[in-house]
Amino acid sequence: MVKHLSKRFLALLPAVLLAACATAPKQPLGHDTAIPTVTTLPPLDLRVAPPESIDVPLAPIPDLTTVESRNIADANSVWVRLRTRFAMPGCEYSPAVQRWARTYTQGPGRFAASLKRALPFLMLVLDELERQDLPGEFALLPYLESHYEPIAGRSGTPAGMWQFMPETARSVGLQVSPHYDGRLDAWASSNAAVGMLKRYQDEFGDWRLVDMAFNAGEYRVKKLLQENRSALSREDIASLKLSPITHDHLAKLLALGCVINDPKRFGVTLPEPSADDHLVRVTLTAPLDIRVAARLADVPEDTLRRYNAGHRQSRISASAPMHLLLPKPSLSRFQQRYTQLAPSAWSTWDAVKLRERRGVEELAGAAAVPIDLVGAANGVDPARQFAAGATVFLPSALIKSVGTSAEPLPLPLSPEAQQRRSTTVTVKSGDNLWTLAKTHRVSVNNLRRWNKLSDKAQLKPGQKLFIQAVD
Repeated sequence: MVKHLSKRFLALLPAVLLAACATAPKQPLGHDTAIPTVTTLPPLDLRVAPPESIDVPLAPIPDLTTVESRNIADANSVWVRLRTRFAMPGCEYSPAVQRWARTYTQGPGRFAASLKRALPFLMLVLDELERQDLPGEFALLPYLESHYEPIAGRSGTPAGMWQFMPETARSVGLQVSPHYDGRLDAWASSNAAVGMLKRYQDEFGDWRLVDMAFNAGEYRVKKLLQENRSALSREDIASLKLSPITHDHLAKLLALGCVINDPKRFGVTLPEPSADDHLVRVTLTAPLDIRVAARLADVPEDTLRRYNAGHRQSRISASAPMHLLLPKPSLSRFQQRYTQLAPSAWSTWDAVKLRERRGVEELAGAAAVPIDLVGAANGVDPARQFAAGATVFLPSALIKSVGTSAEPLPLPLSPEAQQRRSTTVTVKSGDNLWTLAKTHRVSVNNLRRWNKLSDKAQLKPGQKLFIQAVD
């Protein structure tokens, strides 16, 4: 009986070995493990008759198209892209890193919400890090500095999501002026910051020193390394005579990387970006009013101002970089509307308060511009009627023709103008020489002459202007 069973076992042995060889050992997937690809199954041989009975139920045939699409989508995820560039040890570096990781995630929902708000800018930074081939953890530096908020600084203080000091900003080519602050420009400041990190990486060759140089200053770190240019251990780094703030800065950066690399460990669900979170940069051919740009792109004005915080005033200064960041879905809509009129006509728009009910079509006809243009600039349908007292936007260059047409757009007269008395007026936000001259029934040239204003003078809210009585 034993001999008989041995022969049967020997007969089955090749099949058993083949089955064992066909099953590959499972490997754990780490953050640097390549995403598995889907292999196409061989075609079924329909000439072979199926068995009459099956002892084991068949598993459903997988939808390979769905699996492949999911793998491609996962590979394009901002968090997968970020993790594949991680080069630092994260939580295992020191107890301080683990402590900061727990601090950041005390409120997992609040932490995830702050990341969601940061995503539009974070993806801009990640694009540049990929281009410069730098570690992904550096995309978390602006979160550490400012939670990716374009914070406006006071004179001599840090500003922007990278928290550049004014002198540092200028040293890396960023313009800082009352009209435009490159530190608040997400695109310009990120290009400058990543370029600086690249230079530090080439100089120090150690990502820990790069972070410390970013926080404490390049020359401070260089001075400490004059006597020791060899590879530094963790203990050597910890013993560098830098402030506790700088050492904590490194721990915080590693802690953020730790959480992003293993969010489930901290109960965090990482947010995925929406289509509107993907920003694109559009180059302008002339200055543009931000309020009008928001209407052209169908983007909330406060959102567009946040994305383009570098422009400090409503009208983009001619001396500032001529670009805007827009949500990608709004790009084609903006470009189509922007090209309907000569670019110079977009540079200065003014708000006109209507005294009578007016329609978009009527306004467009009086101004000799396309109906869609007036509708787009005011964010309304071309069939819209504006009520008396409504404020509409029209190009400054066209307001005169509208006002001097056969049926001019009347502007409400002030009591001072009605009394025809010499007086002093206070400039309000949105006022300009033309509207003030029209309101008070005087000429722009007289207004300039009475107040000794040059042709290029710009009015400021709160400014006092003298208006002389005219008989």
